[in-house]
Amino acid sequence: MIRSATPRPRAVPPDAVRWLGWALFCVLAWQGTQVGLFALNQIRMDPASLPAQLRGNMAANPVAFLLHTVLGGLALLVAPVQFVPAIRRRWRGLHRWLGRSYVVLCLLSGLAAYPVAFGTVAGPVAAWGFATMATAWLVTTGLAWWHAWRRNIAAHRRWIIRSYALTLSAVLLRFLLWLAISLRLDFWTVYQATAWASWLLTLAAAELFLVLSAVRTGSARRMMPAAPPAGSTSRTDQSSAS
Repeated sequence: MIRSATPRPRAVPPDAVRWLGWALFCVLAWQGTQVGLFALNQIRMDPASLPAQLRGNMAANPVAFLLHTVLGGLALLVAPVQFVPAIRRRWRGLHRWLGRSYVVLCLLSGLAAYPVAFGTVAGPVAAWGFATMATAWLVTTGLAWWHAWRRNIAAHRRWIIRSYALTLSAVLLRFLLWLAISLRLDFWTVYQATAWASWLLTLAAAELFLVLSAVRTGSARRMMPAAPPAGSTSRTDQSSAS
């Protein structure tokens, strides 16, 4: 009896994962740039630029609010440049100084996020969501800097991706709030949920990207021919030598 061979599912081509990741990065970087420019506009401290429900946050902690939004906006503008391979290869000095600037911006903005979070008018659920996000932001950015200082580039890359994902949570936060207002949903319910969902979702997306990148790297290595053991000679070499 002849058994039919079960066809194996085709693996996702490594290049497809790579290009999909870059396409998603470009979209997020563009949206992050828009949010970053909007955040810089907060230097005017104009309450009319915010939803009416959130103007109390600005009034309660004006200095912390200004530092958190403006410095976080600058981090959103600086970060995408750091992921461009050509800049890392050709202008390493620029890459290092922009990286240091990004770390300082994130640390200062993250520290300023605590008084803004615990002074929110949305209650303790939102306060703890934003405070936990600030803590995760500080930790991931600090670890990214630490590994860069130790020249552990692979670990630095993983942690800076996580840090940038948390920086991009500002983009998802504003999108979800815009959606709540457009659909006339209960603003405070959405706001409290978004205080957690905005950064948990972006961080989960970063972890998924890291897993897929590891799979792609492993697949590429398996496709490479194995190098012969040191000191061994191939049959061709032996025949030519004789």
